[in-house]
Amino acid sequence: MIARLAALSLSPPATIGAGAAASVAFAVSNVRGGAAAAAADAAFDLTRARIRLEGLSAYGVTCALLMNAALRVFGSTPKTIQELPEKEGPERRRVRAENIATVVFSASTCLSILCGLYTTIVFSMLALYSKTALGMGIDANYLKFFEMTASIRKSGFDMYVLSLLSFNGSFAMSLFLHYKGPMRMGLSGLAFVFTLFSWVNISRIMGLASVLLFQS
Repeated sequence: MIARLAALSLSPPATIGAGAAASVAFAVSNVRGGAAAAAADAAFDLTRARIRLEGLSAYGVTCALLMNAALRVFGSTPKTIQELPEKEGPERRRVRAENIATVVFSASTCLSILCGLYTTIVFSMLALYSKTALGMGIDANYLKFFEMTASIRKSGFDMYVLSLLSFNGSFAMSLFLHYKGPMRMGLSGLAFVFTLFSWVNISRIMGLASVLLFQS
């Protein structure tokens, strides 16, 4: 032990200083590396949260544009309920078909606007309060808020899909009420087929998202 202390006392000061400096430098590099990694993880999480909130805001923007289009179609489409002729014949069948189309058009347009309004308000509020929580630095409360509003987000998404399909149906009825003769059946039939095509593909997207994204 005495010999080891004597060897340390006889060692050049530069050698001891170099070893201590290396140890300190190594410790500082570890601390800085850990801090940088923690900062990178935090930034990565915030980036993901921001992307998700932008997705929520996109629902509201889309529904706002959809409601504007629905209101324009509603204002430009004739919606008069005609009195049925007393005598049965082609004219009575035409008037009956137009009355039914008018009722379906009005109902589907109102449904599209109301569902779009619900989706716009819900997702705008969710995005607003979530961004507020993140801006205040209360990440735990943000996660809790997102967890507790899961059912509301689902209802907002369901209303979003219903608004899209209702608008497609109202547009098909609008074409039926605007035109007469073969043009009426051709355009409204094409719009109706496209509505069914949209529903099939939207259902497929929702099914794939449910299996691959939300149950993984």
